[in-house]
Amino acid sequence: NIPYIATAHAGDVFPLKSKIFKRLAKKVIENAGFCTANSNFTKNTLLEIFPKLDKNKIAVVPMGVDLANFNHSKKSISLRYKYKINAELLLTVGRLAEKKGIKYLIEAMPKVLEEFPDAKLMIVGDGPEKQDLIKLTTLQNLDKVVIFVSKVSHKELPKFYASADLFIGPSIVTKSGDTEGLGVVFLESLASGTPVIGSNVGGIPDIIKDGITGVLVEEKNPEELAKKIIDTLKHKEIRDKTVKNGKALIEKNYSWESVGKKFRLVYEKVLRGNKTA
Repeated sequence: NIPYIATAHAGDVFPLKSKIFKRLAKKVIENAGFCTANSNFTKNTLLEIFPKLDKNKIAVVPMGVDLANFNHSKKSISLRYKYKINAELLLTVGRLAEKKGIKYLIEAMPKVLEEFPDAKLMIVGDGPEKQDLIKLTTLQNLDKVVIFVSKVSHKELPKFYASADLFIGPSIVTKSGDTEGLGVVFLESLASGTPVIGSNVGGIPDIIKDGITGVLVEEKNPEELAKKIIDTLKHKEIRDKTVKNGKALIEKNYSWESVGKKFRLVYEKVLRGNKTA
């Protein structure tokens, strides 16, 4: 009889299409005092899977970012020197899995190099697709352009964001329907003062408002991705505007303090027996 709160991320939601997991999750959610989802996309997906779920029993409470850790002051000249970055540095961070869509970013690079011949792409992360991505890099003659960095501690990660000129998250919707529930990497990048480009899928549009807090692109489209990368690199006013607006959005809705307050309100309501937001 201890009250509890259920929290759903995209990785939790997609297995619910399995009958067994769906039955188990239904009991968990129905018996919860309240349920939170990390984005509007995740919330709507839950409501599609459980159409009888009380809408007043679920609210969006996103993951947050530590603004004391992720900020522009972490910019590192030594990092650029270490990796021999003398021009534009494009960055992507995440597990190298299908839904991250990294192969489309690699395929976009030859077009980007036509306009920015000295640009580098840094891929931070590890995962099941790494070897395939390395092979694709070689096939595209990009061995001297693409830099794979496998192991980066959470303590060291902020300087990668702050030292990049542009962060790109080319996520996709996989055949199984898996995709980004939110995209904390975009929060971390904007908090670090780095502009972002992301695919218009999953929970990413909660963070990236096209032309306002970042740039949205069609998934699985290397040509459009290359064009948006080039346009963003060419126009400083776009980068400055989206970073300024993005940082304001994060401070208001995605800082640890802001997210903590939202969770605290949920806890208090449940403990008081009030099961509506």
